[in-house]
Amino acid sequence: MEFRQNETLREFDRLNRQIDGLYHEIAVARGLSDSAYGILQAMLVLGEGCTQTAVCRYACLNKQTVNSSVRRMVQDGLIELRQGEGREMRMHLTVQGERVMRERVLPVERAESEVFDEMSVEDRQTILRLVNRYLDSFRRKIDELEAAR
Repeated sequence: MEFRQNETLREFDRLNRQIDGLYHEIAVARGLSDSAYGILQAMLVLGEGCTQTAVCRYACLNKQTVNSSVRRMVQDGLIELRQGEGREMRMHLTVQGERVMRERVLPVERAESEVFDEMSVEDRQTILRLVNRYLDSFRRKIDELEAAR
């Protein structure tokens, strides 16, 4: 089977994998699983008392991964679940979870934020605009493939 990938796409894919790999290295170096780091990162951004559904959407993690990781984080004493409205459960950091957030997650998130702060507003807007355009086009192509099946 012959396939020639566009060189620019190949580099874009490589860079995406490097970003994913860097986040993996960050999580491992801090003694966290990738999903636990992603959940804590999401909780930092979304705020105390967020739901698993909100974390799934923000972190782009599937429901099963978040659910099993949250159960593990509850067992490890990092978060606790409290009843929200109806059947929803809200996630809250424990004292240990706050320490982990403060010592292991917050410094990385601040560093990443500084990277964007060091960029010009125009560069930040360009990155977002182009990646969004790419994602929209890619989703449209995948939808067309699925419709043709």
